[in-house]
Amino acid sequence: MKPTRRGVSLSVAVALAIAACGDDVTGPQNPEDVTFAAALGINLSAMTKLPSGVYIQTVTEGTGGQLIANNLFVADYKGWFSNGTLFDSGRLEGFRLSEMIPGFTGGAIGMRTGEVRKIVAPSVLGYGGNPPRDSGIPPNAVLVFEVTLIQISP
Repeated sequence: MKPTRRGVSLSVAVALAIAACGDDVTGPQNPEDVTFAAALGINLSAMTKLPSGVYIQTVTEGTGGQLIANNLFVADYKGWFSNGTLFDSGRLEGFRLSEMIPGFTGGAIGMRTGEVRKIVAPSVLGYGGNPPRDSGIPPNAVLVFEVTLIQISP
């Protein structure tokens, strides 16, 4: 029996679908399992590991009250993938800390005004396997943030 054009097309489509499920898809990633770009200056052994699996390190001490989950806050931030690629940066203003991704929230709790902190979030506390569409964030990416807390409001 001769293969039909439709049969060949269907076979190719199935093969491509199976290939798409290959090596490009990874499961959840922990900070301990990835290599960080040297430019990020990440040394997990010099950081504090929180019970959640988030790592934090104070770069510059702050003063004043401490940030809690329900506070409104203003902060400058940068976000990188572990390979050193900057995926986002800017100023957060008018958000409650609890509205951020869990790794950012957990890593920023307790910051003081003026503090600069590095946060390393495992993928399950970042965007997990479902990052925002068209964000450029790959599924299950470990995320690195540097946050400068500018202001805290109740």
